[in-house]
Amino acid sequence: MIGINHNLMALNVSRTLGNHYQDLSVSTQRLSSGLRISTAADDAAGLAVREMMRSDVTTLNQGIRNANDAISMIQTADGALQIIDEKLIRMKELAEQAATGTYTSDQRIIIDSEFQAMASEIQRIAVATDFNGIKLLDGHFDKSITSINQINTNGFGYGASNDISREVVEVNGKLYSGDREGHVWEYTGGTSWNMIYPGPGLSFVYNYDNTLIASHPSASGVKIMQYNNDGSWTQINSDGFGDSNNFGNDGCAIVNNKMFVSTHNGTNGTQVYGYNDDGTWTQVNDDGFGDSENNNCYLINYDNNLIATTWNPSGAKIYYNNGGEKWSEMSEDGFVDKYDTIRLASMNNKLYAIGSCSLGTRVYRYDNDSGWTPISESGLGDASNTDGFLTVFNNTLYASTGGTAVGSVAKFYKYDGNGQWTTINDNGLGDTTNNYCMLSATDDTLYATTYDTTDGCKIYTLETKNNELMEVQFGGSDTKNIDNYTINLKDAGISSRGLDLIDCSLKTQNNAESALLGINYAINQKDKMRANLGATQNRLENTISNLEIQAENLQKAESQISDVDVADEMTSFVKEQILTQAATAMLSQANSMPKMALQLITGNQ
Repeated sequence: MIGINHNLMALNVSRTLGNHYQDLSVSTQRLSSGLRISTAADDAAGLAVREMMRSDVTTLNQGIRNANDAISMIQTADGALQIIDEKLIRMKELAEQAATGTYTSDQRIIIDSEFQAMASEIQRIAVATDFNGIKLLDGHFDKSITSINQINTNGFGYGASNDISREVVEVNGKLYSGDREGHVWEYTGGTSWNMIYPGPGLSFVYNYDNTLIASHPSASGVKIMQYNNDGSWTQINSDGFGDSNNFGNDGCAIVNNKMFVSTHNGTNGTQVYGYNDDGTWTQVNDDGFGDSENNNCYLINYDNNLIATTWNPSGAKIYYNNGGEKWSEMSEDGFVDKYDTIRLASMNNKLYAIGSCSLGTRVYRYDNDSGWTPISESGLGDASNTDGFLTVFNNTLYASTGGTAVGSVAKFYKYDGNGQWTTINDNGLGDTTNNYCMLSATDDTLYATTYDTTDGCKIYTLETKNNELMEVQFGGSDTKNIDNYTINLKDAGISSRGLDLIDCSLKTQNNAESALLGINYAINQKDKMRANLGATQNRLENTISNLEIQAENLQKAESQISDVDVADEMTSFVKEQILTQAATAMLSQANSMPKMALQLITGNQ
């Protein structure tokens, strides 16, 4: 039909022209941007996938930069360690020089001055070395944090009569302690403890092969008890090991995976027993080490050897086990000063002892052929401090002092080296009724347990390890050892304390010989750290290679989704361009169709 009001042919061509023009506009946009997907309308699902891939590629590239930064940090630390290596080699050379007998005391003092200068320079390098303000070598990631908090109720709720709490022990991640009433307690958080053994008697607790062991005195002889997984207890010895005079227990040590315990025997003298694989016990000493007045005994593992100390009013002694029932004396009676009680601690292959008596307490270091060298004043500066305990926490030696006399107050000290001690707390942890405190340490926390006849026993945390880690992030999530891992700087105490150089001296021949052993330990510690850092650097380089490949493949996949195929799109562009031109021409023709109707009306040919 030829009409005037509606030019349907022109409308149809106009619509077709509009479609071709729109497609031509899309092709122009894609060719000019290089992207197949510019808006969500282009490909909604493809856009979502592309944006996720883009974020992953960006994150991986930042992870590569993070890993490269970590390598730079490691190289900074390793460069400083290389200088420290040179200092340690020179120090060992000086120690070897001073250890020979052809030098005089004055000449050794001169040699020692250079030795100490090298040690001071190591300390300076350790303190000064940092990366982006982060200390790398001074043990920053191993520093402990003072955290004095009472974590039990006074006397575990039994009042002043329950005035002694024993050392704290950790077994399978749980804390345990004993008290004067013979109870064994399991820590449940806050100030709450759950009683798991009802007593009686003064209970000691130990960790043997991740099993809780407790000792309980009785009239028939001490009982050694094992805590079972079902919450029950099993006695693993005969009462008193067959001797009712063995009514108590004072010490326990694990040496080469074997448990040794000592007895309190005021009649025959202390006895030491080893626990055999078949569940039997073998006595490994003569009663009282040959002296019936040696009625108490503390045990320690020192360099995989069993060491015992005795309690004797004439002066305690220290004994070294040579195997079986053979023992050698390691000290004179009470270090000559007649100390009647001695307790031991071991750190960095060195043995320390604290002697206690009415003269006060004093700390000694064992220097092999040189014997025992005092490293503190009597009573740590106060002769009224008559009861001392030692422990090692976070590669640092700690001591506590106090006494059972009226007015005695517990005090706590940290060893700084060269006979210097820092007082942590000198007022009984804020309570002057805490007469003395025993120290114990787990991997993460230093504990003090008190003797308090006024309020009852208490348990405190003194210090906790810094849990800060050097973690490198390179993945898009937070999965350990997949998206990140830790660089081991927690054992990076390359300061004089960390390398155990604080007491090294070349002023005597014996000191120089001991220093040789100390320098060997320091070199081993330094080499362990350099090896760990080198291995981590290699791992980081492999991580970077993997991230680069991953980012490249992900970028390729994103390109497949997002980028325009220029050849294909150019074909579409030319097609739409031709169709647009054709549609424009036909629209012109269609617009002229109404003129035919006019010609019919006017009669013009």
